[in-house]
Amino acid sequence: MRAKGVPYVPLNKEQLKFLNKEIKLLPSDKVIDLGCGDGRVLRLFEKQGVNNLKGLEVNYWAVLLARLFNLPKKSKSQIEHKNFFKEDLSKYNIIFCYLLDTQLKRLTPKLERELKPGTKVISYAFAFPDWQPTRTIRNEDEQTIRIYEK
Repeated sequence: MRAKGVPYVPLNKEQLKFLNKEIKLLPSDKVIDLGCGDGRVLRLFEKQGVNNLKGLEVNYWAVLLARLFNLPKKSKSQIEHKNFFKEDLSKYNIIFCYLLDTQLKRLTPKLERELKPGTKVISYAFAFPDWQPTRTIRNEDEQTIRIYEK
């Protein structure tokens, strides 16, 4: 599925397992997933106990899937059909993204303007072109998580 030229490629079970093992969030964290797809990363963080979760997705069908998958799990994560470039990101302390490097490059000025000190940006697989991660995690399958801190 594609929306506005952006592919919908969700993390698979192994990738989610790796993410869950390496990233531990707090119940008090305010998390936003940019390009959340069907919401599986938000549901993973919700299982960790995070209470404030929001996902933004431009692909309408992925939003419908996310809402459908959230029903039986009684997920409290909010999924919105919205372009994340139009969202104020300053109210979140955790930004998660699994976006192509071209999108990350385009997103960089917005994050630099809006994020408060201490905000963490977690990028799965792709690196922000002009940023240095504070932590890089790789597993034996060459999966990579980069954490950036403002």
